[in-house]
Amino acid sequence: MKKVFYNSGYYFIILIPLILLGFFKSYFVQFPNFEKKTTIIVHFHALCLSCWVLLLIVQPLLVRYKKLKIHRTLGKFTYVLVPLILCSVAGMTIRSVSHLPKPVSTEMILNDIYLPVIDGILFVTFYTLAIINKKNIQKHSSYMIATGLIFINPSVARMGSYWLNLPFYISLLCTVLLIDLITIFLLFYLKKKGLNYRSFATVLALFLMYHISIAGLGYFRHWFQ
Repeated sequence: MKKVFYNSGYYFIILIPLILLGFFKSYFVQFPNFEKKTTIIVHFHALCLSCWVLLLIVQPLLVRYKKLKIHRTLGKFTYVLVPLILCSVAGMTIRSVSHLPKPVSTEMILNDIYLPVIDGILFVTFYTLAIINKKNIQKHSSYMIATGLIFINPSVARMGSYWLNLPFYISLLCTVLLIDLITIFLLFYLKKKGLNYRSFATVLALFLMYHISIAGLGYFRHWFQ
């Protein structure tokens, strides 16, 4: 039954087209002549997160095909990669705030940084739980999968806004609902298979608190007007 986790690498391949579509108009379309505002921190951020997506695909498949030595080596690489990802998130957050129209209010800053900051906190939380439980395949895999679910938010929310011309707050609402539904599905699927589903209960609780807090901060205030 552990093949349920080992096959997750195949499912995470879908993140590649989602990221390409979500960031096509703001990043990929510029290649190779990027605009001046697309600074080195943007490329660094893209590189770090691309490495993580590749690991989400490769790592479970290495276990599936019994390449455990390579799996462990790449696992140790994350001890360096995760701090680099956090540095890139911090750099992107500072860059984003610096581009806000003046005068800058506290509400503007909060609305601008809340999503990436909480995404970063959840990413570290899930990664830490995965490392703590690295000897428990089911828990370790569950929390690593959760780090991948975070990537759905920035990609799909932008897709709805860029390609379907939806207001960003509506696209964001649809995206967080999608993440919650996927998490609920995984929880009940593992329970049905007789596997440890409690890790996804923790993941779902954290996602729900995050997504409810988004509404509380007024991201969806126009929805109710």
